[in-house]
Amino acid sequence: MHKSFYASHSVYSEPGRYRETLMRGGVEPKSIARWISSFMQHPRGAESEERGFKPEQAADLELRSVAELLALAVKRNLLDGVSAQHKVGGVCRDFAILAVSRFRERGTPARLRVGFADYLAPGHWEDHWLCEWHDGARWKRLDVEFAAIGGVSFDTLDVPRERFLTASEAWFRIKDEPEIASRFGVSSLGLSGEWFVAGSLLREMAALRKLELKPWDYWGPTKDLSPVSTELSHQARITFDQLASRLRTVSVDGEDEPEALADWPLPEEVISFPQGEAVAVVLRSL
Repeated sequence: MHKSFYASHSVYSEPGRYRETLMRGGVEPKSIARWISSFMQHPRGAESEERGFKPEQAADLELRSVAELLALAVKRNLLDGVSAQHKVGGVCRDFAILAVSRFRERGTPARLRVGFADYLAPGHWEDHWLCEWHDGARWKRLDVEFAAIGGVSFDTLDVPRERFLTASEAWFRIKDEPEIASRFGVSSLGLSGEWFVAGSLLREMAALRKLELKPWDYWGPTKDLSPVSTELSHQARITFDQLASRLRTVSVDGEDEPEALADWPLPEEVISFPQGEAVAVVLRSL
């Protein structure tokens, strides 16, 4: 019997010795989201505005695998009722990959989608990652953070396509309307523009091939980009046009590895900016 490419774990979604811990997250998408939010905290979320975001939580942002995130939650006693310790620090990618892992663990196809949401900051398309899972009939996009806390006017268990643009959709949107490029990025950090969307294209390609990276990872034609060097060369722009076109032609309804992306090189090492400073990170083997 054929098993979906997205129903099995990747190197970063694999829970390892924390498989039983992961299964405590429930079955329904909303239950999974609430469970994840019970021990994870976003540095720019409402909870951080209320309680603050501690240095040790900032260090948590460098964790990449589900096994590492769950290990820390267990170490801090965050899964056994009220804990005096700080929640695990994580961004939207981390919330989403925990949900992806939970779906895959029970054989449900799931994957990360990298793109931009219009509901996080007024007037902006904010960098955002969702968990996309297949309910047997079609793919649904789950916003793990908002499914847990509410606060938006739409179904966070099935985010409307017009409220979340994938990286390739964003790329073509700003090609048609260059003047809106500055609305795409992370507004609170002053990071935005075509160069940011270019990096998202690479991260979306990797995620669709089950290499789930961090939002601040750069390589290949973006390796020379950073928050202080943001100009794309003519050749880089051509490369990104090609990648965006391939991403646009990927069968979003399919459950197999996208053939259109199969020959695009995946990185073995990335330049990462977890705390704003460049760090070389060797990735785990696929």
